[in-house]
Amino acid sequence: MSVATPGASQGPSFAETQSPPRRVLWNWSLAAAAVLLIFLTWQCGSGLAQGRRLANLAVRHFHQELNGDQYEAICQEADETFASEEKHNELVKVLTAVHAKLGDAVEETLVGINVNATTNGTFISSHYKTTFIRGTVVETFTWMKKNGTLKLRGYHIESNAFLN
Repeated sequence: MSVATPGASQGPSFAETQSPPRRVLWNWSLAAAAVLLIFLTWQCGSGLAQGRRLANLAVRHFHQELNGDQYEAICQEADETFASEEKHNELVKVLTAVHAKLGDAVEETLVGINVNATTNGTFISSHYKTTFIRGTVVETFTWMKKNGTLKLRGYHIESNAFLN
């Protein structure tokens, strides 16, 4: 026969060491992950929307200057690495040849856009199907975002009109 002494434990007591149920912690973790995912998706979406808006404005401005034979203005507004002194004359020749061969730009349609944010800055690459008076081309513009505006960093044009 055993006698219980006051204060002696008669078995393990689980009431003193209860921790929060794992299910509650798991639910909070899932909720936090969902909020973070929604925030990141929103940031990416708003970045693309802003990039699209800025690219469309910049391309229209580029075409207005191209149509007005303002090649020097295009060079002055471009990023320093694109329109450096060594490349200036070559860029003016290319723009002059594009305008002489194709005529004025009439309409541009955005085909695709890519926004890439790096430690060196935000780069936007936009592809347009552009109708000129004497043909349709595919133009690729690479922009660098500086102080809320875009600076031309690269220009590529594809057209069969240059083969004739």
